[in-house]
Amino acid sequence: MKLLICGKGGCGKSTVTALLAQAMQKSGKNVLIVDADESNIGLYRMLGLELPQSLMDSFGGKKGFRQKTSGTGMSLGGPPQLFPQSMTINSLPDGCVSRIDNLAVMSIGKIHHFGEGCACPMGNLFQKFFSSLTLTENDLVIVDTAAGVEHFGRRLDAQCDRILVVVDPSYESIMMAKRVKGLAKEINLPVQAILNKITPDIENRMAESLEGISIIGRVPDHSSIFSSNLGGDALDISLPEIDALCHTLKAVL
Repeated sequence: MKLLICGKGGCGKSTVTALLAQAMQKSGKNVLIVDADESNIGLYRMLGLELPQSLMDSFGGKKGFRQKTSGTGMSLGGPPQLFPQSMTINSLPDGCVSRIDNLAVMSIGKIHHFGEGCACPMGNLFQKFFSSLTLTENDLVIVDTAAGVEHFGRRLDAQCDRILVVVDPSYESIMMAKRVKGLAKEINLPVQAILNKITPDIENRMAESLEGISIIGRVPDHSSIFSSNLGGDALDISLPEIDALCHTLKAVL
């Protein structure tokens, strides 16, 4: 199963991704997080891991990737196969993965320099990588996307099985969730919401504002999460709400 996590900037996509991945791994799943956000580098710190070389950088950056996938990198048979046909979570490219137990994390690519151009090549690489990835029944891939809906424009969502939109207590976040649902309907993908940073006094109001969107989980506004993220520390916290989300997801995977 491939899950895609999305939402507006600052809603807590990476935090939810990290907490969910940890819970799924502890429950017995073989988990791969694919970092598809070209800007944010905090996900790895949340997991207590070092930032590995990105997949794009392993091909020599955007320039090297273009050469390998265009006329300058072609043999008579066409562009070379970038990945094995039946690549698994356990056979990902060396040097591009950080691991802890049965949890692996890899990055598609990051923006490193002023004026280097758009992130479109990362979307192209994502599709090539995902089309070569073979999963077993016990495997779970969680894609942490950049803020907004550009991932729809790049067709990244079409590579996944389910979309989870993280919603924080803001009008912009609620509107983003509704927009995500409309875009996902065009490709017949199920969308469910995870309420984040909630307090008892606003939970019902948030749920009412998301009428028509199934809510699959709720994550409280927790001081330990805030403190860890502020200090760049690993998220060493167990939340019953995340365990409940994990249980619910496993029932539909």
